[in-house]
Amino acid sequence: MRKILVALPEEIVNLIDKELLGKLGEGYSDTLRTIIMNWLSEKGYFTKGEKNVKE
Repeated sequence: MRKILVALPEEIVNLIDKELLGKLGEGYSDTLRTIIMNWLSEKGYFTKGEKNVKE
């Protein structure tokens, strides 16, 4: 697993603090990991056999 430094606007951090911490993860890393993994899954990046995502 690799670590990636991410800078977020204060509004996004406030949203995570108020709405998402504890629901999607225990900390910022867990919460962002969950958001990213769900978004990638929703877009079809984890679909077996599919090389390109069609929008």
